[in-house]
Amino acid sequence: METPWQKHPNIPAGTVGWRMGSGEEYYNEFYRWFSGLSSADQAAYSLANPPPSGWHKLYETIIEHPWR
Repeated sequence: METPWQKHPNIPAGTVGWRMGSGEEYYNEFYRWFSGLSSADQAAYSLANPPPSGWHKLYETIIEHPWR
């Protein structure tokens, strides 16, 4: 699955675009998907897709607070 910043490169991190509309829908889909990966797969994915500025805590946030 593409990272949020790859899927919607024109929506800056932390903006309202991630809290409504297509950005919110994709962010939630990504959050659920990443939460369901094993720890090893999460680590491999995060290494293969390093976050740009503004997204540096996304993976850690999902790992600490997985989708339930």
